[in-house]
Amino acid sequence: MARLKALAQKILHDRETNATVIFVSSQACIPPELEKFITLFDLPLPDEKAINVIINQFGEKIGDTIDTKDLNDLTLAFRGLSEHEITQLLYRSYQQNGQINGNDVALELQEKEQIIKKSGILDMISTVEQFENVGGLTQLKTWLKQKAHILHNLNEALAFGVEAPKGVMIVGMPGCGKSLTAKATASLFKLPLLRLDVGSLMGKYVGESESNMRRALQLAEAVSPCVLWVDELEKAFVGIGSGGAGSEVSTRLFGYFLTWMQDKTDAVFVLATANDISALPPELLRKGRFDEIFYVDFPTRDEREGIFKIHLQKRNQNAMIDAKKLAENTDGFSGADIEAVVKEAIEIAFVDNRATLTTESLIKVIDNTHPLKEIMKHKIKEYEDKFKDLKIKSAS
Repeated sequence: MARLKALAQKILHDRETNATVIFVSSQACIPPELEKFITLFDLPLPDEKAINVIINQFGEKIGDTIDTKDLNDLTLAFRGLSEHEITQLLYRSYQQNGQINGNDVALELQEKEQIIKKSGILDMISTVEQFENVGGLTQLKTWLKQKAHILHNLNEALAFGVEAPKGVMIVGMPGCGKSLTAKATASLFKLPLLRLDVGSLMGKYVGESESNMRRALQLAEAVSPCVLWVDELEKAFVGIGSGGAGSEVSTRLFGYFLTWMQDKTDAVFVLATANDISALPPELLRKGRFDEIFYVDFPTRDEREGIFKIHLQKRNQNAMIDAKKLAENTDGFSGADIEAVVKEAIEIAFVDNRATLTTESLIKVIDNTHPLKEIMKHKIKEYEDKFKDLKIKSAS
């Protein structure tokens, strides 16, 4: 460190010495002694224009003209990758089928999933959940469909003056479909789903946690448009304002996340889910961070009927079942409770060698089931009172 400092002083003050020292690193770890001598330059990943040039140059090299639609699809799939990674993937695609076209997008997404996994700070979730598999939540689903229309026509929307959607926070009771909605939203938007686990960002060295947070958000921006899912948000920033070293780190992470939410311009749709909203700092709840906050309550009778139909149909057991009667017998059941009832009833019917599942056998399982609302009665009542005081928009 002393030698580098002496060298810097010599370059600055000795007229006969004309030199520039360049340090190359994937992370900016600058010792305090050298900060005033160093200028930082970020080398960004290739943008859409640069990716277009790389693909076209590769096409010329192999003597292949790439269709405009295929070029646009590949460009979107390559976002977030370096020039070296893009070139390697183009070679792999060409070796597999002797040409480059839109069918290679699946390979690119697989490779991108591997890169994101190797980063260790984000997970790319492969989801098959469809929006039709989410029972109830009518207002939330209508709102998300509106945002999906904007994202599917983003360039036209921006030209019209519409801002890119920032995100949504879904709060409410456990087991009522928050995580399912997050997965189904990615399918509706036709975008990759990235999950941010704030616990995995925590490092043992000073400044490591903040560096990991920056890398995670930069990676999300690089692969945009995408859906960034922050699950159990209240646990992510627990301890803010309580004092102690852990609290200080959480506070800094929270501050950086808030600033990024406010200032981001890339099409990263943040979908945050939380059970206990009272544990969240009020700064996160004000307008401008998220486009909207929705409260998910226990399903109504009509919603329970729809949820029963979804789970029975998924398991080919919808023939002779009276879903309305089942809904009337499951007051206070969450979506997860209903799914557990259906699975257990089907399992019992299979073990007993019964050819079909009946409404009566399902009601028998219901009678022997204690729903979450009953098990966590006091905690649920506490949640309900807090949500009522905050006057958050209902998802149903």
